[in-house]
Amino acid sequence: MINNIEDNIFNMAIDEFNKNKEIWLEIEFEEKEIDTNGFRFDKLVKFNYQKKGLLYYVVIKHNINNAVIALLLQHKKNLKHPILLITRYVNNNKAEELRKNGIQFMDTAGNVYINYYPIYIFIKGNKLQDIFYKNKQHRAFEPGGLKIIYTLLCYPELIKKPYRYITEIANVALGTVGWVTNDLIDLGFVIKMGNRGRQILKKEELFNRWCIEYNEKLRPKLLINKFTGPKDWWTHHKLNPEYAQWGGEVAANKLINYIKPGEIIIYADYEKYKNVVIENRLRKDTNGEIVFFERFWKVNKNNEFKDIVNPILIYADLINTGNQRVIETARMIYEKYINRHIREN
Repeated sequence: MINNIEDNIFNMAIDEFNKNKEIWLEIEFEEKEIDTNGFRFDKLVKFNYQKKGLLYYVVIKHNINNAVIALLLQHKKNLKHPILLITRYVNNNKAEELRKNGIQFMDTAGNVYINYYPIYIFIKGNKLQDIFYKNKQHRAFEPGGLKIIYTLLCYPELIKKPYRYITEIANVALGTVGWVTNDLIDLGFVIKMGNRGRQILKKEELFNRWCIEYNEKLRPKLLINKFTGPKDWWTHHKLNPEYAQWGGEVAANKLINYIKPGEIIIYADYEKYKNVVIENRLRKDTNGEIVFFERFWKVNKNNEFKDIVNPILIYADLINTGNQRVIETARMIYEKYINRHIREN
């Protein structure tokens, strides 16, 4: 769902691009909320340049991170037209990363990468100026809301239940469920159906947005500490799912055995994580490859994945790495476990 803030970002980026340049991109037409190959874009836009039409799928993001880039890389090779990422600001490092990965972009500071024959432009280093709008986010995508959305993505049938059922699994206050649900209704992700209760809509779009917002807003708050330990210790250690589960690359290895883990992620109850540390003689290290995060949901004893977290969370961990083989693993997990789950529910 596109809103006024995203329209502002789009218009400001185009206006900034057209300032003091020999090339002028004129928009001939645009359509909103395009869905192609299962991925929703904000606009389908045709730019005119020297009698040539440049057709882009436009994706508008307030900010960009590894998760945003990974999602674009996952989909761009299956699209008929190139993606144009339009965002508030792209710093030098991200500009180089986007160019290297073939993701074209514009920002409101005038940084741009366009590679669409006969145009080639790469500008970086422009600083972001103060802008006139406030980036007001819906509370559904703040940390408390992200916990609830994760629960609903894992168990979509809960949206029909009384709020107390969601509260029990999402591990949040009862009042939080109410305003998050109302936000999701306002955003078009949930619909009321009278006597039939509520239903989740646009699950894939909600899933993609959750992955991005989770990595930026909730995940950093869950960090407990980092450690180092004996080589390949994780291969023989059995986690007790009642207080800890594997995430990230180890969980991916157990699901599809495609990569050897470089980073070891464990989601654990805070009061119990030291059990794993002591049993495996792990040493605290701020640069360590073993990362403990606090588990933010209550364990379902009927969990089919046992000692690993839900594939939805595994996927979110993987796309945050920026490593291409790891991101390819994320795509495989999406196709095998997540895509079916989203479409069936």
